[in-house]
Amino acid sequence: MKVPRLYVESTTVAVGQSLTLDKDAARYLTRVLRRKPGDGVTVFNGDGNDYEATITDVSATTTVTIDHNRPNATESSLNITLVQSLAKGSKLDLVIQKATELGVNRIVPISADRSVMQIDEKRLQKRMQHWRGIAISACTQCGRSVIPVIDQPTETAQWMSGNKTATLMLHPGGAQSISEVILNDNQCQILIGPEGGFSDNELSQATNANIQLVSCGPRILRTETAGFTALAILQARYGDL
Repeated sequence: MKVPRLYVESTTVAVGQSLTLDKDAARYLTRVLRRKPGDGVTVFNGDGNDYEATITDVSATTTVTIDHNRPNATESSLNITLVQSLAKGSKLDLVIQKATELGVNRIVPISADRSVMQIDEKRLQKRMQHWRGIAISACTQCGRSVIPVIDQPTETAQWMSGNKTATLMLHPGGAQSISEVILNDNQCQILIGPEGGFSDNELSQATNANIQLVSCGPRILRTETAGFTALAILQARYGDL
């Protein structure tokens, strides 16, 4: 029987510690998976370890006790930040999910000149919690125990002005293929445009900021496709795919 894997919202987890699962995790474990006291479960809290535990109580609350821990070896050797333009609908949800599965370290949402989606400041924290939940769910599924950092959205110009890290901007007019790029120290940032592409002003800003324009081939990719296509290419060449 496959051992289920769950996220726990606890800053510290130690052998011998008893943890009470939240309602959603408890419902999934006991009602969907039909697990009972004495059954095993793996939990993680984002610190890079997996914790093997045993279900000890399913009465008023569902409690697990930590038996032992082990380092999780699923993290990529690449340190990649995905700088993703805001996209309408659930496209950004898909990007966060797939980028997490592909081992990205950080995700920076940006509001580009042609971004259709705009963030309502009143709903920002709720949106941030939603995105983090998607990343946690993706980590649970793919076996990661480090949750990618998701920054608060920022304007493209503001992000470019403060950027000090080598960056690749995906653009159909890029003279070099991303598959030919040489990474220094196995790290970089990938900048993805919105549905309508980057504006001329943003392309000019990128040139002034020494951002390298690269392509993912002869076809124009959708904003929700471009990021994890680039990630997969770099992981296949330099990482663990």
